[in-house]
Amino acid sequence: MAMDRELVTCTKGDGFWTRRILCTIRRLVRLSAKSSTVGNMAVLILSISCIDGNLLNAFYHAAPSSEIIRQSSMNSTISSVIFKDYDVTVMLFHSAYLVDIEQTEKGRVMKLDSLKNGDIWKTMDVLVFNSWLWWYRRGPKQPWDYLQYRSKIVKDMDRMFAYKMALRTWTRWVNSQVNATSTKIFFQGISPSHYNGSEWNEPGVTNCLREEQPVDGSTYPGGKPMAATVLRSALAPVRNKVQLLDITLLSQLRKDAHPSRYNGFKSMDCTHWCVPGLPDIWNQLLFASLFS
Repeated sequence: MAMDRELVTCTKGDGFWTRRILCTIRRLVRLSAKSSTVGNMAVLILSISCIDGNLLNAFYHAAPSSEIIRQSSMNSTISSVIFKDYDVTVMLFHSAYLVDIEQTEKGRVMKLDSLKNGDIWKTMDVLVFNSWLWWYRRGPKQPWDYLQYRSKIVKDMDRMFAYKMALRTWTRWVNSQVNATSTKIFFQGISPSHYNGSEWNEPGVTNCLREEQPVDGSTYPGGKPMAATVLRSALAPVRNKVQLLDITLLSQLRKDAHPSRYNGFKSMDCTHWCVPGLPDIWNQLLFASLFS
C-alpha cells in the first residue's frame, strides 16, 4: 500500500498527459476501420519496462473517469485498466523477453524462435513493446534454466546474441502477423544504467549515489550502448511498421535521475528511474508519437 500512495503522489501532475494520451488513442481507434468491429475500444499492450508500469498506474490514478475497472490475470501476466468514459482499455502484458519461456521436463526453457503470445497481441489497436532490462540477469532473478534456438538447447550463451535472435523472431512475427493499417506499433528504446563513471568522465565512480546534475551537453561521453545498435539493426526490416521511441541518449544524460540508495530494496539502484522525472518525458514522447 505504501507504494500505491507514493505513485498517487508522484503521478498527480501527469493527469494532463494521461487525458491527452487516452483521448488520442480513442481518436485513432475511431478513425480506423477496425474501430467499428471492436466497439470503439483501443487496447494498448505494454511489455515490461519502467515506462509501462508507471504509465499504467498514472492512467489509473490520474484519469478523470466516473467508471474505471482494474483487472489482473491469475498469474499476473496481464494487468488491465478499463476507462469507460474513454472507451479505452490499457493492458500491461508482462513479457520481459518477448519470446516464449516454457516449462519442460528439462526445466524452464526460453525458446528464442517461438512467440506464441503474438496471437493475443496482434488483435490490439496500439502496441508498445520493450525488451532489454532482464537479458543479463542471472541467479534467482533469472526466470529460465536453458536457452533454445531451433533444435539446440544450451545452458547459456552470449546474452547479446540471444537478444538479437529474440528480436529477429519478433520482427518476423510483425511482418507476417500484424496489419499495420489497423495497428500502430511502437518499440521503446534501450533504458541505460549508470554504474561506470568513466562513461561520463568520472573515472573511479561505480554508481549514481552522489550524482545531482545531468551530464553537460547533448552527447554522452561513453557512447551508445551495444544493445541500442542491435535493436536499431533488428528493427530495420520492419521500419515501415514499427516506430522506435528512442529514449536512450536523453536517458544516458540523466545520471542524476535514479533512486540510488533511496529505494525499498535497500541496495544501490542506478538502473530504474525516479517518478516523477525522466519517465514523464518518455510518456510525452509516446503521446507525441500517437498524435502524429
